[in-house]
Amino acid sequence: MNSFFKKAEEMRDKVAAFIGDGATPTSREPKRIPVKEGYCEVMVTIHGMPKDSPGRMFQMYIDVGATVAAFQTQVYMLTTFQPSRQRITGFPALEGAPLAPDADTRKLGLYKGCSLLLEHLPPGQEVPPANCLTTHAVDKIAAQAGVAGERVDALEALALVQSNKHSGSHDRVLKLCMFYEEATMKLLLKVDELDGETAIRAARKVLVSKLNLVLDRLEKIKASLSPAAAAASAPPPPAVPEAAPAPEAGVG
Repeated sequence: MNSFFKKAEEMRDKVAAFIGDGATPTSREPKRIPVKEGYCEVMVTIHGMPKDSPGRMFQMYIDVGATVAAFQTQVYMLTTFQPSRQRITGFPALEGAPLAPDADTRKLGLYKGCSLLLEHLPPGQEVPPANCLTTHAVDKIAAQAGVAGERVDALEALALVQSNKHSGSHDRVLKLCMFYEEATMKLLLKVDELDGETAIRAARKVLVSKLNLVLDRLEKIKASLSPAAAAASAPPPPAVPEAAPAPEAGVG
């Protein structure tokens, strides 16, 4: 009899551990397993749009391990929201904080079906980089220059795909090039304002070089997507063989 009650208590403890806090097995939420590599399916909701608006919610896949710039470029192609003006929240590891443009996508706690909220910020209210060494102007500009380089990386990859497919979204990519050019020129103006000792002047020289490289790469992207470049890269039309001359009439 004692063994019977002992087994009953063990069974009760196992059931209690399985259910936990009074919940039933059918009411428990599915376990959220973080995705640390590959693609993760997420659902994005645009903030401020009426609930019945088409396009308010859309599904997309985040390449976990790729840069935030690559993800935000995808969002731009779907919404036309400039990457620098996207405020995206809902990442479990960030606990309500917005996604920084230089965040590590492997450390966001993403899981399949994760719900994200997208807001289009007004100009001048961009989310700043998180990985800034100090609050010094040089370090702030250096962090922004690093993000600018990653955004051009993502844009180059996108431009290559668009060029190969001759897609009708070239205009959207070209507009993004112009947005980035304007932002890079503004950064160069900030660099021009830097003044100080030898270390500051050396940092200024490095930043100018990096930002000029960004501008050069943007020019190449625009050239690759221009109509003239597209025509030059198109395969030549097949050669038409010349008609054979008509045989001369024989002399009788």
